[in-house]
Amino acid sequence: MWQAYLDANTHHAYLAAFVQFLVLGTLGEVVSIMVRARRVHAPFGPAKLALKALGWGLLGVYIKVMFLVATAGVGALVAHGDLPAAFGEGGTLPYAFAVSTVLNLLIGPSMILLHRVIDNGIDRVLERRPASWDGLRRSLMTLVWLWIPLHTFTFTQPRELRIGVAALLSLLLGLVLGALAGRAPAAPVPAPAEP
Repeated sequence: MWQAYLDANTHHAYLAAFVQFLVLGTLGEVVSIMVRARRVHAPFGPAKLALKALGWGLLGVYIKVMFLVATAGVGALVAHGDLPAAFGEGGTLPYAFAVSTVLNLLIGPSMILLHRVIDNGIDRVLERRPASWDGLRRSLMTLVWLWIPLHTFTFTQPRELRIGVAALLSLLLGLVLGALAGRAPAAPVPAPAEP
């Protein structure tokens, strides 16, 4: 089974990224909402859940592409002498830190904006009021204090495991954001799940 997983990540990388983020990213979002509400419930109706899962799957493909762009970018910086050679050795801590920093500071903001556009598009399709853009500052700050350290770990892993680790980390982000929001006074009980 493990070998089949590794083979899927190697030979069907984009499909594997899509499926892993579809499942784990969606689960992270659902868990985040339940933690904030301090109760176990279905936060989305079937239509919205399916669209959210599709959105997470598409983000997984985007993230896979951005991983390739960030690793190639660090390689190019080393090749041009703009970074020391130690940063070009895959799997090492300096390499992982350099790739994570490039990924999160240069590419991460576009992923966060894309995620918000997808979420607002889903709300519009379902004729719901789209989310405001107010929470973006907090999301952008996670790129520095959360994602650079976590993706430093991600890029110390073998290439075929990185997207799976990132998908697991999206689940972790749901828990972290839910817990941070949970520090505020309890919100009123939300209305029944949307269709």
